[in-house]
Amino acid sequence: MIECECGCGGLTASGTFLPGHDQKLRSALERRVGGVLALKLLVDSAESYASGELSLDTHADQVRTIFSSVEDK
Repeated sequence: MIECECGCGGLTASGTFLPGHDQKLRSALERRVGGVLALKLLVDSAESYASGELSLDTHADQVRTIFSSVEDK
């Protein structure tokens, strides 16, 4: 048995998540970042940085902007 990756502390018989807990994790991540569109922007920025299209400074600025909009709400 392995611990569920959503962070609930439950143990799975097989797989990574208890039933439905992958959605629980996704919802929690969306809330932390400010919604599904902000999550998309965050992933897009990370991919662009990883591929060399963005500098670290530009990526960091984009991440700060995304998370500062969550703090403003």
